[in-house]
Amino acid sequence: MTIRQFTARHLSIAMVTSLVALSAPSQALAQESQRNWLDTAWSHVTDTWETGDTELYVPVWAYHMRFGYDANKIDEYNEFPAGIGLGKGRYNDSGNWESIYAMGFLDSHSKPTFMAGYAWAPMWNLGNEIKAGVGVTGFLMSRSNQFNGIPFPGILPIASIGYKQLSLQASYIPSTQRNDGNVLFVWGKWTFN
Repeated sequence: MTIRQFTARHLSIAMVTSLVALSAPSQALAQESQRNWLDTAWSHVTDTWETGDTELYVPVWAYHMRFGYDANKIDEYNEFPAGIGLGKGRYNDSGNWESIYAMGFLDSHSKPTFMAGYAWAPMWNLGNEIKAGVGVTGFLMSRSNQFNGIPFPGILPIASIGYKQLSLQASYIPSTQRNDGNVLFVWGKWTFN
């Protein structure tokens, strides 16, 4: 064995040993980080459930963006999604709104749609008891025209503006193709406290 081969072999062994030695703590840190993230998420959900106020949600509008639809399709769609929802919501220590909710309403085809999820939005106090914010919601949804009614997960942006106990909230459903998606879904929220 030449010195070059000896050195290359030992350098390779040293590198592999170092990578293994370094990856063990990083795997442990990754697992610890994941555990911390899950603990934090669970804490937010349980705190919202235990300390949140009851919230009533009333869907009021499902506006189909005209640029994404053929004119004859717009006439077929329901834009007044009759329905109702209930949840528990709170403003956390940072002033951000968190909610656990369930809602049922008539979709664009006037078929029942059900969803349940968690919402979070950083809020800004605009003064005079007016708050506004933009955030995100993660949910499970069941629609008759999607996956044969089997619930599927989703994540969407949300926006909120409110005065005292009354808020107007909205979400945007993006498009994957023409005559689908591109919907602004709006609902009212009343907080009982």
